[in-house]
Amino acid sequence: MKTEIISFISAKGGTGKTTSSLNFAVSMAEKGKKTIIIDTDPMGCIGFSLAQNDRQWQGLVERLIKKTPLKEVIVKTKLENLSILPRGRMSSSDVSAYERLLFSSDGLEEVLTELEKDYECIIIDTPSGMGMITTSVLAVSNFAVLVLQAEPLSLRTAAQTLSVVENTVKNRNNNLILLGILVTMVDTQNPVSKSVFSTISNSLPGIFETWIPRSTAFIEASEKGVPVSFLTGRRTTEMMRFSFLAEEIESRISDITGETGGQDEFPQRTLL
Repeated sequence: MKTEIISFISAKGGTGKTTSSLNFAVSMAEKGKKTIIIDTDPMGCIGFSLAQNDRQWQGLVERLIKKTPLKEVIVKTKLENLSILPRGRMSSSDVSAYERLLFSSDGLEEVLTELEKDYECIIIDTPSGMGMITTSVLAVSNFAVLVLQAEPLSLRTAAQTLSVVENTVKNRNNNLILLGILVTMVDTQNPVSKSVFSTISNSLPGIFETWIPRSTAFIEASEKGVPVSFLTGRRTTEMMRFSFLAEEIESRISDITGETGGQDEFPQRTLL
């Protein structure tokens, strides 16, 4: 089966893109898929989401610049099927050089080619905006998920973002498929948020049925440095949202590729 390379993108910051990509990766791993999440954001937000300091991990930077072997910069998590390729150690003054390197070299494509040997699902978290890094990631991805916050400014950026994706398909990667739009931070108690959510749902194509609410569960998970499904206590709807999203995305990929993602035939078994 071909490795799924799925990039999470957003035109503006604060949409919950990193939270979504991380928790989606966790859900795919929990479903039994060998999964790795790559942090291409110069801010290194995957590490921050997991309560790691800015220079805790080596990662993509060391692989691209120093040619450090991937096995030395991949972080194995306690979740059996989940690994992380962090951003790596980089000062803020190096951001421009890092962006140009990702945009102008084949380094990221080479990394993905190597990872495809060991992983069934590669999730790429991108920086906010549709700049050089995001367009470079889209150029080497099979699929993309657009994260759109249920608020007016995010809605206004949707057409521009979709245009960038369309342009990438035409000029750089005709294999790229936009899987859909994930609506996040939906506040059902806020009339404006509800109105924007309704507008998005009724006016844009490919909206996922799964949507992510504005919830204190995500704040608590961020404070503790864990995915939301790792919080203690009974399983809440918020904790299960990304499991639902994983099912929905796998179903869409299956419809596109014609592959079921698992065995088609099973032997007869007995229970007792």
